[in-house]
Amino acid sequence: MSCRLLLVRHATAAGNGRFQGQRDVSLTTAGRQEVRLLVEKCSSHPVRAVYSSDLERARHTACAVAGRFGLEVEVRSALREMHFGRWQGLSWEQVRRRFPELARQWTERFPRQPIPGAEPFREFKKRVDREVQAVVAANRGRCALVVTHAGVIRVTLAKVLGLPQRNLFRLAQDPGALNVIDYFDEGAVVRCING
Repeated sequence: MSCRLLLVRHATAAGNGRFQGQRDVSLTTAGRQEVRLLVEKCSSHPVRAVYSSDLERARHTACAVAGRFGLEVEVRSALREMHFGRWQGLSWEQVRRRFPELARQWTERFPRQPIPGAEPFREFKKRVDREVQAVVAANRGRCALVVTHAGVIRVTLAKVLGLPQRNLFRLAQDPGALNVIDYFDEGAVVRCING
């Protein structure tokens, strides 16, 4: 038996393009419009369960999709984005201006280079892996939808595809992106990325 997992990035939120991390920001007007398109994209799948990060941008997106299927959203804090410490809320340009040496080291050594005050990448990855496996195990033979964040999705896709962690940012994850993974006893197959 397989589990089809739909991994969805939340729609556009305030401050899009920054290291939002665990800041709790709302969807923008454009994001609320994107949600309608996302509901249509997901409607062709037989979704039987909907999960969401506890952050507002993900919950709002998940509630709209769940409503289409007449389902409730199960909120899980372990589906949150990584905490970016002192970089949270900053753009990459702001990070480069305020922390030039650290920004250079982070670019060269990702994911080994820590960010001051941030969740260690290794711990973030463990948290995400554990939560995704729990969702898959709870939905054998069914289709489950998870609304979460770009980092969570990239870590999950990289694991399934066997990509080196340093290449995570080569996986585009636009706001409202739909990713489809089929999980089998023998492994997993990615059907769609950033759809």
